[in-house]
Amino acid sequence: MNLADLARHDLNALVTLHALLDSRSVTHAAQRLNLSQPAVSRTLSRLRQAFDDPLFVRTHRGLRPTARAEALGPPLERLLQELGALLAPPAFDPASTTRRFHIASTDYGMHAFLAPQWQRLKQQAPHLRLEVQNGSEDVEQQLAEGGPELALCVPGERVPASVHGREVGRDGFVCVMREGHPLAQLPEDDFTLEAFLSADHQLISMGGDDRGAVDLALARQGLKRQVSLRQPHFLAAFSTTVGSDLLLCVPGCLAASVADHWPLAVRQLPLEVPSFAYWLVWHERHQADAGHRWLRQTLFDGLQARHRTLGQGYQFNPTPRL
Repeated sequence: MNLADLARHDLNALVTLHALLDSRSVTHAAQRLNLSQPAVSRTLSRLRQAFDDPLFVRTHRGLRPTARAEALGPPLERLLQELGALLAPPAFDPASTTRRFHIASTDYGMHAFLAPQWQRLKQQAPHLRLEVQNGSEDVEQQLAEGGPELALCVPGERVPASVHGREVGRDGFVCVMREGHPLAQLPEDDFTLEAFLSADHQLISMGGDDRGAVDLALARQGLKRQVSLRQPHFLAAFSTTVGSDLLLCVPGCLAASVADHWPLAVRQLPLEVPSFAYWLVWHERHQADAGHRWLRQTLFDGLQARHRTLGQGYQFNPTPRL
């Protein structure tokens, strides 16, 4: 039978047929289906036409199925069970899943936020596999094009309606330098804008931009800093900072996450730079997926807790996004 032939039949009538075979009574079948007796009788009439067979004959003990109806019973039972399984929401068991999930993040997002979640995820889902890939500046487009299933990012100004997300927490920029840097020997109050501008800086630019958030904030005051080194890697920038007199402006959570790895001094910026928010985002096509729901909720809970922990390691004065 092709699809056109199948479309001419009322497949809901098969549910009625199953109820009649099981109860051998129009009255009982109607009660089970929450229908009226006339409605069940009309459906039985259509079934007789479709199968070109009486299907049931009346006896003093109720309806008795014909040989044709008896033969339809077992395959109908299997069909309805398979259809029920098809329509039921797919189950997801973290303990037994072997699914591979793809997550987009920067190297600092992985270091500061995602890596500490790994052990917790593996405790709940020991066979889970994760693949982390670099997040582009237009990570929303990555999601829309079928790339990663989740992304930890700082969303752009215009997020497509097809992208869902939850805010993990806010962050702001701080300045780090090697512990032996001349500016690190000054009292906190002496780390002025003039002192900041007198030093050499390095800029982390994943997209090759000449200016970052700090430079844009300086430009609004008609100021400019001296950037002697520009590179795309957050963690490599710390190694460079430890071995030089370059200043490095980074998110406070990142600075807090490396405090035990490098001998660095952290200072509040002597200028206002807009704060920003980390988000866990995903495409609409994953919204109802049971496994995806488990992963994003588990990650979100862990990321929020991690953000609170890192936020205790520094203070910043967030300002509204300009």
